[in-house]
Amino acid sequence: MESCVLNFIYCPATNQIKAYIPEEYSVVVVIDAAIQNMYGKYFPYPQIPVVASEEKKSFQTLEDLTIKLLDMGADRSTFILAVGGGIISDLTGLLASLYMRGVKFGYVPTTLLAQVDAAIGGKTAVNVAGYKNILGVINQPQFTIFCPEFLESLPEKELKDGAAELLKTFILADRQSYFSAVDKIVECGFGIDSLWPFIQKASKIKAGIVESDPYENGERRVLNLGHTFAHALEKTTKISHGEAVSVGIILAAKLSVNLGILKVEEKNRIESDFKKIGLTAVSPVPPASLAESIIRDKKRSQDFIRFILIEKIGKASAYPLEINKLEEYLNDLS
Repeated sequence: MESCVLNFIYCPATNQIKAYIPEEYSVVVVIDAAIQNMYGKYFPYPQIPVVASEEKKSFQTLEDLTIKLLDMGADRSTFILAVGGGIISDLTGLLASLYMRGVKFGYVPTTLLAQVDAAIGGKTAVNVAGYKNILGVINQPQFTIFCPEFLESLPEKELKDGAAELLKTFILADRQSYFSAVDKIVECGFGIDSLWPFIQKASKIKAGIVESDPYENGERRVLNLGHTFAHALEKTTKISHGEAVSVGIILAAKLSVNLGILKVEEKNRIESDFKKIGLTAVSPVPPASLAESIIRDKKRSQDFIRFILIEKIGKASAYPLEINKLEEYLNDLS
């Protein structure tokens, strides 16, 4: 597999992006409809706007996009460029992987959440009946272009959503960067200049994990920290992905303490830090109410489900927990 890191382009200005689009292909841009007026001018190619919502991340949208590509004359020499957040990259990556049995594609993530997580690693998917990312493939883009300028127009809520994934990466693999990132956000808020070095570091950490385990047979599983809870929360409450991940990390920390894996002081530090910088830290519903959705999670294997649990800030591992004890585990988190 090609190095994910080598396919990263940290672009200093939006007006340079078109220099990275391969000349030998015809290009079609799938772009978040909400940002087309603002950023569409940087991509002088035919564009298909898509409303970026979890409801639109569906096979119906996939079919609609396929018909539009056919109407535009797109063939196997067409390069599809996804411009937007994680919903757009998930949807477009799957579209490109299936269209005429596969065409080349690239990502330009325009949200913090996508720049540190969703657009890295090649996971593509659509939702089915409200269940997140149930059908999809793993397929790497030709490149991922990161440009800080796209983040400048984001409201603080979206930056907070992305910060949950940013800190998740450091909780997994970089203790010092976790503390440094929290301190910087406390000091400077969610300014792009202060976040940018941490964005680059987090994206490279995730890419390194993916390179070692591209199809999630081992080490890559740790990237799901908080996501078993998060996906269940999204199905049950409809809160945003970033908010759900933030709560999911706290719940994973509490479960880690209850199972004797994490020191309570470490859990308290994470919970305090999240609250201090304004991230969601309290579940909007009793954790036990998430049991049905969690049982249907992709990480289930027969009578067990893999939870990613925190051993300390900077290290996490996958632990198989018995399905028949799930409600007991969840009740203890209330």
